[in-house]
Amino acid sequence: MDLTAAYREILVLVGTQTGNSELVAEDIADHLAELGFECDLTDMADAYPELLVDYRQVIVVMCTWSNGTPPDNAVAFVEGVEAVAPSLAHLAYGVIALGDHDYDPYYCVAAYRLADRLDALGATRAVDHLDVDGTPRPSHYEAARAWAERCAQAFAEAFAGVQAGSGQGGG
Repeated sequence: MDLTAAYREILVLVGTQTGNSELVAEDIADHLAELGFECDLTDMADAYPELLVDYRQVIVVMCTWSNGTPPDNAVAFVEGVEAVAPSLAHLAYGVIALGDHDYDPYYCVAAYRLADRLDALGATRAVDHLDVDGTPRPSHYEAARAWAERCAQAFAEAFAGVQAGSGQGGG
C-alpha cells in the first residue's frame, strides 16, 4: 500500500464518555504510527473548531451518549464547529462511531451529525464510517485497524499530486 501522498500528520479527535472511544483511538493511532504517521491524539475537551483548519487529515472517534447526544467531553467542540463554521475544503476525514443498538433510534447519531456538519463545511469524507456496537471487543479493534489503513490509503489518494509538507496547514 503506497501511502506516500498522504500527509504524515493526522489529528485524531476523541469524544468519549466511558473511555471506550479513547481506547479505540489509541489503538488506531498506534497502528497508524507503525505505518509511518504521526497522530496527534486530542481529547475533544481540549479541541476547538479552528484546530481543524491546521490539519489536512482528521479521524474522529466518538460515541453517542444517552438520547443521541455527544459525550460530555465533546459537547463544546461540536457546538463550536456549528457556531464557528470554519471552511474545511482542505480537509479529508474519517469517523469511527461508537454506539449501542439497544438505544435505537439514537445509535451513533452524534458522530453521524458531526460528520454531516464536516461535509457541510466542505470537508471530504475519505471512507465510510465504521460503527462499533457496544463495548469494543477484540474483533472491533481489528476492524478499526483495518479501517484506519483504508482511511490512510484514502488520504493518500485525496492528496495525490499535492506536495506533502509538514502535514499541517490549510493551504
